[in-house]
Amino acid sequence: MSLNRTFLAAAVAAAILPATAAADVNLYGRLNLTAQYADLGGDTSDGETRIASHSSRIGVKGSHEIADGLEAIYQAEFGLNVTGGDVFSNRNQFIGLKGDFGMTTLGRRDTALKLSQGKVDQFNDFEGDLNALFRGDNRAAQQVSYATPTIANLFRAEVTYVAEADDKQGGDSGFSIAGMFGDANYKKQPFYAAVAYDSEVAGWDVMRITVGGKIAGIELGAMYNDQEKVNSTESFDGFLVSAAYSIGKTKLKAQFQDADGSNKFADSGSVYSVGAEYKLSQQMRLNGYYTGTSYDTEDNDSVFAVGVRYDF
Repeated sequence: MSLNRTFLAAAVAAAILPATAAADVNLYGRLNLTAQYADLGGDTSDGETRIASHSSRIGVKGSHEIADGLEAIYQAEFGLNVTGGDVFSNRNQFIGLKGDFGMTTLGRRDTALKLSQGKVDQFNDFEGDLNALFRGDNRAAQQVSYATPTIANLFRAEVTYVAEADDKQGGDSGFSIAGMFGDANYKKQPFYAAVAYDSEVAGWDVMRITVGGKIAGIELGAMYNDQEKVNSTESFDGFLVSAAYSIGKTKLKAQFQDADGSNKFADSGSVYSVGAEYKLSQQMRLNGYYTGTSYDTEDNDSVFAVGVRYDF
């Protein structure tokens, strides 16, 4: 890690900590670590043990009222790689306004399509994450977004504009749009559905349809993803299905994902995962899972992992 980056991280920490004492600021974070045995390339002779960090993070966010019915919002979040390499990376970092009109943000933030996935991905942040095969999980560095207020506790929409100066845009601007129905947490309604589309975001056009629901305590989810590379014949479509069931503090879950391309590119294949999560407390949970892959053009891998996640 460079001296400049180390100095920057120290400066950020020094700025955040006094602020939390002086204002209504929420300092938060997550450490999500697993001990793993990874069978690389489908050959047990290539297996290795490792400690993996899964989207660990630290950040500060908050809001304050600037007029009746209007508030300023902000977030500055950094990824933490606690097991090797550069410690800090950029996550959502933006400022915005929120009120009866909805919400608008400026800066680095998840696109509308990425946000539309809800909670269907039962292995989010782990090796079985939907981005193992699907394009569209983008966090645009140069974006402006607008989200409508939730109408009748049922529907909301969001649109993201990505400027052409973004490093991943290749000199072209793009946009992401999504319409979302129901409740992704299955609390206000026992169902969730979303339709989303990316146009020239990070070099891809993506259409995504997501549905989910909770029936008799069982969470069921499904997703269809169609992705086409801009100015190329490269294209894929695929699906994901997931299920979860909670028994007391234990949540059992399973997921299968498959994608096929117009040619046999690296994105073609399938990923399957089974696992369990046990809540020790509101902040701490234990995880265990197995993820296997079956790619058309790459070696197949499998991972067995046990770990702990702590939110603060």
